Amino acid sequence: MKNRLFAGKSARTKTFSVITAVVLVLVIAMNLLVTALTVYGTAFIDMTPEGLYTLRPVMVDACREVFYTEDGELREPGIEITFCNDRDNLISNPYTRVVYYTAIALSKKYDNCKVNAVNINIDPMGVAQYKTSSLTKIEPTDVIISYGQRYRIVSAESFWRIGDEKVYSYDGEHRLASILLSLTLVNRPVAYFVTDHGETYYDPNNENHAGNAETYELKALLEEKGLEVRTLSLSEIIEKAEAAGTRPELPEDCVLLVINDPKSDFNYDSAKLDSFAYVSETEIIDRFLAKNRGAIMVAKDYRIDLPVFEDFLKEWGIKFSDTLVKDSENYIETDAELGTVLITEYNELVSSYGYEIYGDYVELASAPKVVVGDTGHIECTFGDATGVSEAGTSNTSRIFDSFLYSSSASMDYNKIESTGAYEEKASDPGRKTVASVTGRKTMSSTTGDSTYSYVFCAASADFFSDTYLGNASYANYDVISGLVQNIARLETHASSELGGLSMNASDESFLGKMLIEDVINATDKDIKEWDDSIGGYTVVKTYYGLTNGMKIVYCAIFAFIPLVITVVGVIVCIRRKYK
Repeated sequence: MKNRLFAGKSARTKTFSVITAVVLVLVIAMNLLVTALTVYGTAFIDMTPEGLYTLRPVMVDACREVFYTEDGELREPGIEITFCNDRDNLISNPYTRVVYYTAIALSKKYDNCKVNAVNINIDPMGVAQYKTSSLTKIEPTDVIISYGQRYRIVSAESFWRIGDEKVYSYDGEHRLASILLSLTLVNRPVAYFVTDHGETYYDPNNENHAGNAETYELKALLEEKGLEVRTLSLSEIIEKAEAAGTRPELPEDCVLLVINDPKSDFNYDSAKLDSFAYVSETEIIDRFLAKNRGAIMVAKDYRIDLPVFEDFLKEWGIKFSDTLVKDSENYIETDAELGTVLITEYNELVSSYGYEIYGDYVELASAPKVVVGDTGHIECTFGDATGVSEAGTSNTSRIFDSFLYSSSASMDYNKIESTGAYEEKASDPGRKTVASVTGRKTMSSTTGDSTYSYVFCAASADFFSDTYLGNASYANYDVISGLVQNIARLETHASSELGGLSMNASDESFLGKMLIEDVINATDKDIKEWDDSIGGYTVVKTYYGLTNGMKIVYCAIFAFIPLVITVVGVIVCIRRKYK
C-alpha cells in the first residue's frame, strides 16, 4: 500500500500546504542569507552613533596608494588580513567584531584585499609561516596583516584606546592604515640601534640576542611606522672610513638613531684632535643631525656618568640630573620602590612640541597617561630662553622643549654613597622634566622654508622597555608612536615652532571614534566645543544611539512577518484537516 502525502486532500488544502512549506523554506533561506550577508559585510547597516562599522573617507583615501599603483593598476601581491580566531568568536565579542568588520569593509572597497579567519586553537599551523622566531607572539586575539613576505602581528586590543581601565575610543582605521602604508613602502627608511656602549637593543639578525626580549615592543612600533630596524656600530664606521681614507658618516638610509641605555661612554681621542681625518663618535651623530636632518632617541640611566656623551647632549640643551625623582602622590604601585614609577604629566602649553603630539590627550581627563619608572630629570642648558642660535649663522637655532613632566608633588633624592640608598633632597621639590625634545631649525634664506632635526631624551633607562610600551593601559605606545612619526619625518610637517606633525593636524582626530560610553552601542552623546564668550563648553551636536528598547522593537518587526505567515499556515492546515 502506498502512503501519499496529499492522499484524499482537496486541491485548496494541497495548495495551502505547499504554500506553507515554501514559506517556511523561504524564511529559513532568508535567515541564512541575512546571516551570510552580515558576516561578509555586504548588507550591513551601521546604526551605531559613532559610525563604528563605517569607513571614513579619509581612511579610504589614505589606503588608495596601498592597493593601487601610480598607473591606477591593482597592486600585486595584495593585502591579506588574517584574524586568529573563527568568525563566530570574532563576531560574538563586540570589540573584535568592530575590528573584523573594519577589515571586511576595506576588502569591499579594494579587490586585492583579502580577509581570513583562522582559529589558531584548532589549527595552529594555519599561521605557522608568521612565527619566525621564539619571540614571535601569536594569540587568538591577534590580527596578522601581510603584504608578500612582509607582515605585522598586532593585538585586536591595540585598535582601541583605553584609559582608566575602560575603552573610550576606536582608533582601528588610523592604526590599520598606518600598518598598511608601512608594509607597502618601496624604499623603507631605517632606524638603527647603536650597539657600541653596552646599549640594550634589538638585533633582527639574531633571534637569541639578549636585548630582543626587552625591546620587542619598540622594534614593533618602529616597524609599524614604516621603518626597517637594523643595528649599527659607530666604531666600525670609523674604522672602515679610516681604512678607505674617507670621512665617516651614518648610512644614507638612516632617519632615526636609537641609543637605548648606554653603559659606557662614547669614544673620544684627544690625542687625535689635531688630525684632520679624525672624527669622534659624537661628531658623526652631530653631522647626521645637521646634514641629513636626522633624529635620535636617547634613554639614559641617570645613575651612570658618561662625560663625553653628556657634553654632546649639553650642546643640544640637555643636562641629566644624577638624582632620583620620587612622587608620593602620583605613582603606580608595582614591585619597584614605592613612588618610583611615576604617572607623568603632559605639557599643556599649546605652542609646545609635546602638545603638538598629544594635544587631544591633554583635553581628556580620562585619557591614559605615560608612565615612567626609575627616572631622573632633565634641565635645559640654554637658560630661560630655552633656545639659542648656532654660532656663525642667523638662520639656524636649537630649541629645547619639555616633553613630559613629573607632578608638582615630586621630589629629588640624592644617593648616599656609603649605603647606595637615596635620601630626600628637600631643597628641590616640584615639577620636573623627565623627557625632552630639542629641535634644530634651519630656515632657508631664499625660500623661507624650514627644515628640522631632533634629539629626544628620557632620563630613564627603562623608558623604551616592553614593561611600559607593551601595557595597553598606558599611553606610552601611542605617544612614542606619534613622536617617531614626527621626528623620523614620515609625514609632512605641520606648522608649529618645532615643525612637528601633530596627530591633531590630520583631517580626523588621532583619538579615533570616541565612544559615548565604555560600552559599544551606548546612547546619547553630546559633542562639545569650547566657547570663549562664556568661558566653558557648549553642546554643538548630539548623537542619539539605538536604545535597548528600540533594539527589541527592531527584532520584533523583523521576526513578526515570518512568524505571522507561519502561524497562519499552521492554522489553515489544522482547519482544513478537521473540516
